[in-house]
Amino acid sequence: MDDALLERARAGDATAMETLLTEVTPSVERFVRRMCPGSDADDVLQETLLSLTTHLPSFEGRSALTSWVFTLTRTACSRQRRGLKNRPHETDDTVALMPDLSPDPEQRATDEELSQSLSRALASLAPEHREVILLRDVEGLTAPEAAASLDVSVDALKSRLHRARAALREALRPVFESAAPPPSSRCPDVMALWSKRLEGDLSPADCAAMEKHLEGCSSCGAACVALKRALWVCQRSRTPEVTSEARALVKRAVEAWSAASTKGT
Repeated sequence: MDDALLERARAGDATAMETLLTEVTPSVERFVRRMCPGSDADDVLQETLLSLTTHLPSFEGRSALTSWVFTLTRTACSRQRRGLKNRPHETDDTVALMPDLSPDPEQRATDEELSQSLSRALASLAPEHREVILLRDVEGLTAPEAAASLDVSVDALKSRLHRARAALREALRPVFESAAPPPSSRCPDVMALWSKRLEGDLSPADCAAMEKHLEGCSSCGAACVALKRALWVCQRSRTPEVTSEARALVKRAVEAWSAASTKGT
């Protein structure tokens, strides 16, 4: 994010505000549609954008802008989820990832099938696991940025992330590991070890021991391959495009912000 753009938006420049909202909208929209699927997602996205315009002047830069934006997004999602607790569960179609626009039809079909599987797996996770996967593995926030957004310590963030990745792998087991043999009682918690390795928290000795075990254990090897594929699909789901619906919401938020600013002067 351009600091000059941020300052112009904070100073009341409508063009800068619209550009800023357009830049953050893809990440916010992906998060919202995963955490708050269904027809209310647009309402949550609109609330988040309006909240950003309202509170941007008070943003002091104590945390990364990305962390602050996702804090606002999580607040809006939380309010919406409380209102949805008595509503029926959404179908898989409402939480599907946007299909990959590959020029190869066969590859596109494969990517879309993996995306649909990931959609169902993410939807089955507890909200606290789903959001940490979205922040860290889909949106690519650093551990400190994700921790700030969730208002937890980095250690707590990583602990939650390890559990979330293990839960995601378990949810995807029928897709990626249908023919894999079950682990033996002597197998280590390879999911926790692999997740720690991804975070740079595994010692060289432990890493070497894990690699040696994976060489001779088809079950744990399949588990690691499954997690790798799941996280790869997470990363592939990131798109810089802003949908036409989201662009309309950005325009509406800027117009509301401009009208409120004019009224207050």
